[in-house]
Amino acid sequence: MAFVLSSCGGNSSNIERTTSDSITTISGDVPIIKAEKGDIVFVRMDSTLNNFDMYHDLRRVYEEEVTKADNGLRAKENTLQRDLKNLQEKYDKGLMTRSQAEEEQNRLLRRRQALEDDIAKVRNELMEKEVVMLNQIQDAILTYINTYNMEKGYSMIISTTGNSTVLYGNPGLDITREIIKGINDEYIKNR
Repeated sequence: MAFVLSSCGGNSSNIERTTSDSITTISGDVPIIKAEKGDIVFVRMDSTLNNFDMYHDLRRVYEEEVTKADNGLRAKENTLQRDLKNLQEKYDKGLMTRSQAEEEQNRLLRRRQALEDDIAKVRNELMEKEVVMLNQIQDAILTYINTYNMEKGYSMIISTTGNSTVLYGNPGLDITREIIKGINDEYIKNR
């Protein structure tokens, strides 16, 4: 492989690869290497996730479930609060005996405990559903990447995020766009 350095206007140099098309030159910049078989490439997972249709579809369904559960629990809480207020008003007006008020208060306290148990149960179920949703998304992405790499033959595909330890990657080794297009095409095909 031969590299040729040439002057461009006397102030920066262009790098050209004379035996292969795997390097693109940009005057004055670091050459952009086109990823080839055996290379180590990277995928920006935050971008991949944010542009994955499956993620948005499943997230929307999950958020609808959360809203529905919150509304149902809030309605039960409001009904309980109203019943407690009515009990206090009836007792204050002398419309029930002390023993009747205590009996009704105990019944309402049992309802409050049942509501608190329901809230804990619903929250646990929603957390489980969110974990399952995220696992489904991760599995879809990783399954696609494995299939994709069978064709491409990269030595390693590194996942990067906003807080990644990869500080710089040559843009030609970034396969994020290809992965986003592929996972969305696969998702649409298998809906």
